Amino acid sequence: MLAGSNCSLPVLVARDHQRDLLHAAVDRARQGHGGCVFLVGEDGTGKTRLVLEAARRAWQSGMSVLPGRAGSTGPVVPLRPLTEALAHLSRSEPILEHPRLRPYRSALGGLLPEYRSPDTAPAPPSPVLLGEAVLRLLSVAGAERGCLLALEDLHDSDRETLTVVEYLADNLVHQGTLLLATVRQGPGPAWDLTQSLGRRCRGAVLPLDPLDPPAVRLLAASRLRLFPHQVPEAVVTRLYRDSAGNPFLATELLQAMVDSGALVVHPGGCRLVDEVPTAVPSSVRHTVAGQATRLGPAGHRLLTAAAVIGERFPVSVLGQTLRLDQDDLLRHVRAAVTAGLVVPGPDDHDWYAFRNPTITLALLDLLTPADRAVLAQRVTEAVHELHPELTGGWCAFAARLAGRGGDPARAARLLTLAGRRSLATGRLHAAVETLEQAWRLAETAPDAPLRAEVLHELLCALVETGDAERGLRLLDNLDDLCHPGVAPERLADVHVQLARLAGLAGRRADAVVQLETARAVLGPDAPGPRTAYLDAVAAHLAIGVPDQAVRLAERAVAEAEHAGLPAVACLGWQVRGLLARRRETDEAQTCFFRIRQLADRHHLPLWRARATLLLAEHQWLLTGDADALRHSAERNGRRGSSALRHTGHTLLAWHHALRGRYDEAERLVAASVAEAGRLGLRDVLVRSSLVRAICAGHRGRRPELDEALVELRRHGDTGSPYLALAHGMAYAVCALLEEDPDRARDELARAARYDAERPAPYPLAGEHGLGLLLDVLGGAASWCRGRPTSGGDAGRLHWNRQFGSLAEAVLLGRQGRREEAAAAVAAVRRDPHAHPIAVHLGLRLVAGAARTDRWGEPVAWLRQAEEHFRQAGLGAPARACRAELRRCGVVVPHRRDTSRVPPPLRLRGVTEREYEVLELMADWSDNRSIANELFISPRTVEKHVASLIAKTEQTNRAALNRYAARFRERVNPD
Repeated sequence: MLAGSNCSLPVLVARDHQRDLLHAAVDRARQGHGGCVFLVGEDGTGKTRLVLEAARRAWQSGMSVLPGRAGSTGPVVPLRPLTEALAHLSRSEPILEHPRLRPYRSALGGLLPEYRSPDTAPAPPSPVLLGEAVLRLLSVAGAERGCLLALEDLHDSDRETLTVVEYLADNLVHQGTLLLATVRQGPGPAWDLTQSLGRRCRGAVLPLDPLDPPAVRLLAASRLRLFPHQVPEAVVTRLYRDSAGNPFLATELLQAMVDSGALVVHPGGCRLVDEVPTAVPSSVRHTVAGQATRLGPAGHRLLTAAAVIGERFPVSVLGQTLRLDQDDLLRHVRAAVTAGLVVPGPDDHDWYAFRNPTITLALLDLLTPADRAVLAQRVTEAVHELHPELTGGWCAFAARLAGRGGDPARAARLLTLAGRRSLATGRLHAAVETLEQAWRLAETAPDAPLRAEVLHELLCALVETGDAERGLRLLDNLDDLCHPGVAPERLADVHVQLARLAGLAGRRADAVVQLETARAVLGPDAPGPRTAYLDAVAAHLAIGVPDQAVRLAERAVAEAEHAGLPAVACLGWQVRGLLARRRETDEAQTCFFRIRQLADRHHLPLWRARATLLLAEHQWLLTGDADALRHSAERNGRRGSSALRHTGHTLLAWHHALRGRYDEAERLVAASVAEAGRLGLRDVLVRSSLVRAICAGHRGRRPELDEALVELRRHGDTGSPYLALAHGMAYAVCALLEEDPDRARDELARAARYDAERPAPYPLAGEHGLGLLLDVLGGAASWCRGRPTSGGDAGRLHWNRQFGSLAEAVLLGRQGRREEAAAAVAAVRRDPHAHPIAVHLGLRLVAGAARTDRWGEPVAWLRQAEEHFRQAGLGAPARACRAELRRCGVVVPHRRDTSRVPPPLRLRGVTEREYEVLELMADWSDNRSIANELFISPRTVEKHVASLIAKTEQTNRAALNRYAARFRERVNPD
């Protein structure tokens, strides 16, 4: 252990503070001021490395260095560390005959053979006398140069040694001797002595904590001879995880990674190869084995059984497995904690964990494969004894143990049960992960009924998450299920789930084939409850043929509710609600409420989530309020249903597009498209393309609109139900923004044809909204068709209602009912959820009729619309608004590209020159001062003042001055 001046020591990492304290203590001892220092820490934390550092410092200072260690193998030898340390004196220094030591020859005879009398047997001295003898010997050894007594592993020493150490610690302060000792952290005589001396200020206790990740990086860099920044984060993360910051473990694991090829070192740094496994180093196995052995046979068995369970383990299960009573179990667990092998769990008092994964692997290496399997079987039986129902996480826990015990079929069944429970409680991610583990176990098993059961449950989970592509990749496994042991009903269920996945992916033909196969498997005489699910899925696929879909859905609902199949009934009610939404909004809401009632009554969280989303969507369609839609999307995101989450996000994107928040709409769409494409969610992709088309059309960007339509056709097909919405809500609006009403009517007619061929999911293609307004303005709509807000038809939907209310206002104005007409327009403008493009486009369209029939405020409407279009960069409708204003007799100034007039004043028709006058009036300037400032005549100023009084609705010039001052303060508060 001696560290000579030429001895090369490993780089010391993250121990600078302890090293400096040791150097200071050595220097004080060299100057005649002794003391005692205890290095305390777990095995492998660097205690020996610091002792070497202190020994080298003492050696280089000319001090006498006396190292000793307590043995960790074999029986405890009394006073071994002291004997080993003092033996250096007898070998190297002639001080044994010093006169000051003669009175203590007999006491030192038990430590040094040279002091023993050959004629008499040595009698054991009293501990105090032995302590004083050692103290005198150290004083002589360190005379005029100082002495370092380094005793390692005091935790393995006998009580006599500890007694002498205590005596030395109490009396070293006045002589030049430093006692440096290392102690393993944890209860025991050595630990108790260390704490006692620390409290009495007779010794300094230096704890050695585990390294943090930056220190692990420094350690790896020093061992690999690299710069710290050349060590990748993945290497640091793995080392820190597997070593828990223990320097010894980190060093050994790093070397093992290099030796195995898992870590490739090159001149520019290093690279981790994940595919290459790394075995636990033999030195680590030996260390862990020694720690476990010190706990005794029962403690050793407890640790190996815990390692079979995994990095985390419940002590109650260990006690049941090993048949330990509570007191013995807790005693062994406390001993393992004291040894630094395990730590308590943060949440549950029953759960503990190994301090790092390496300990788990090292303990497993002590077992043969047969031992592991037997232990795993015993633990599995213990779990069943303690938790017969396997509730909560115990089912998956038992499944993992069954797999380790060599029973993959049992493990697959348990995992399937766990996955089914997770699915029933709405934990979709956990369900899919668990069921995929079950399928990997069952896929190659000879048990065909088990494979069919696991495959069915996995497909159910993938349907709920919306991962169509992953589910359809399992189609090839159908051939393996053609086995006499597989019940026809189970095989039919598998085909139905595949049909649902094909429907999600937009592969309608494949879905129909799967349904026909399921019907063929069940046979023509299958009872109604068995075919109800097939009818519900078939209704979903036939939703483009309303009569057929309604018939199938009604039959499915009747059979399912009669047979007590709530999930199937919910599926049927969903189809009925989606179809009713096109013709009767109240009926649709009733259907969606029915789904939620069934879900609440039968504890179906996923169907409740669907119903909540459908009701939120329905509320948004009716009112334009998207709050419920937003909350539903957030909850579905937390639940893990990708299909519901992305459907909610595309609906929110649609809402943002209609509210003019195009950037937010496109952000939501972009976030959904990538994952929806990977999952194969065709409906989400088509909706996203529709949103992009609306964003482009409502901004008058026809090239982008054409690109979005191409994208929509690519994701859907030539008969996509969303084509009607694309032409009615995007192309028709774009044409009107281009001031091309004939083209807008053509687009609406095209939308109507598409809607007739393949009905859109929502009646928003224009017939009950924008098309109605254009027909009323053109004189082609009757009064009956012009009252869209009455009854329960599609005119109640918010997008349609805005245009329908404006159409009704035009008809009222033609009948001379001016106040009612003006009130209808005012209601549209006051709507807090109004769609800006619909409102301003509508105001621009009805202003001419209002001017002709002398009702409402067409000038104010046109100014508002013109300001909106101008700020949106839509030049054609802005110019049309100014032209219509001129037809109203309003003097419209030439618009500059950039205007200084604030929007509130522009809406009142204030010109640039009038605004300049108003700015100067804020200082109460008279006409002549204003004229001089603006280089115009006082008479012109007078005319501008009169115009401003009228436009701002002020009573006189003084009121206008105050108005100007208040307005300037709002515009320029500083």
